[in-house]
Amino acid sequence: MCSRAIGVLLALGVAACTGSRSGPDLDRARAEILALHRRSVDAHWNKDVGFLTRDVSDEFFSVGDGEIRKPSRQEMARRFTDYLENTTFTEYRDLQDPVVGISDDGSLAWSLVQVKVAGRQMTDDGGQREIAFTCAWITVYERRGGKWIRRGEVSSFR
Repeated sequence: MCSRAIGVLLALGVAACTGSRSGPDLDRARAEILALHRRSVDAHWNKDVGFLTRDVSDEFFSVGDGEIRKPSRQEMARRFTDYLENTTFTEYRDLQDPVVGISDDGSLAWSLVQVKVAGRQMTDDGGQREIAFTCAWITVYERRGGKWIRRGEVSSFR
């Protein structure tokens, strides 16, 4: 009887250490990435440079116009500050639902988005000009310390 009980306990222990562990919650991860995108859109409307430069990897890369760049957080902050302080948006919206992918182990994610942007922007001579463009980009995320960190972006403007 005792050996049988030990066998059952061993079997339960092995099951607890292997088969009963569930993998990452991929639906939750997708929802988190979609929420980050939504907050990014809101950050443009609210001129929130802090959100746009927070949770960015020290190894962040940017690809566009045929160039690969590795801007520092300070460079990113300067660029966003200049852009947002000089721009009044009349439109900043998704043209289609973002597409999100999550690695099987939940450690990496990506989002593919397309937005329509319109508004007015201050010019160097103090005037204003109308802006209107479509931008599509993919953002790569890495899960670190329980949160998503942006590793890089590849963008295209039209």
